[in-house]
Amino acid sequence: MSVKATYSDGTPVIAYRIATASGDVLAERGAREVFYAASTIKLAPLVAAVRLIESGDLTLDTPLISRDTFTSQVPDAPEYRLVPDDVDHGMAPAGEPMPLGDVLERMIIVSSNEATNMVIERVGLDAIATVLSDAGAHDSRMHRQYGDQAAADAYGASNLVTAADLTALMAAIVSGQLAGPESTRFMTDLLARQTDPLIAAEMPDGVVWGSKSGSVDAIRHDVAFLGAPGAGSVVMAVCTRGYPDEDANEAVRALGAMAIALTGVAR
Repeated sequence: MSVKATYSDGTPVIAYRIATASGDVLAERGAREVFYAASTIKLAPLVAAVRLIESGDLTLDTPLISRDTFTSQVPDAPEYRLVPDDVDHGMAPAGEPMPLGDVLERMIIVSSNEATNMVIERVGLDAIATVLSDAGAHDSRMHRQYGDQAAADAYGASNLVTAADLTALMAAIVSGQLAGPESTRFMTDLLARQTDPLIAAEMPDGVVWGSKSGSVDAIRHDVAFLGAPGAGSVVMAVCTRGYPDEDANEAVRALGAMAIALTGVAR
């Protein structure tokens, strides 16, 4: 069974890459196929934010004002709200301050789109593009905030990833290439607490992992590190398009189990 949707023509596609954080590719299929990013691209604004913390421009206690409406990139377009299914009811009420650390937690742990838009507004899309470039994720883009349909319609603006780029980005995070040791620990600790793991679903208790999944209609992805963060970690990304969620989930989990068995990270 296949699914047509905004980001799917109904043709089922699965792509993946398994690699070491030091860059050795262990297995892959269609790893440079471009997909709508869903929430996996949120790794990049996370790095952009911790870099501003490291520079002293921000702290984890810096207040951001909670938002339920956002400004479009399109001049004169009206402010927009996220669709009801995307609303994060764990955010502070609109107009109230939230510490940046809490906003980053909501962005990663429960994949809050409101939190992500607040971070994007603060760090800027240029800083996010720099993160992707520094990580070697050269085919990936974050061109707009979540829910900015006016920008999508006017400019074709979208957020795009490949499995190859997601593994490169995760590898650069866990190996400390993008931030210092304290910031790297902060990021990997957040990723270890995210509530929608797929690749690591079969990971035995006691084995360290972290991940960032993402989904919209007919799109289901996950990117993960397996084993203690560092150059010796295994990193993996799986991207799917055109499948019902239950089929995509089964496929990603099966590939994750394969990676765990192939690399021996659970031993």
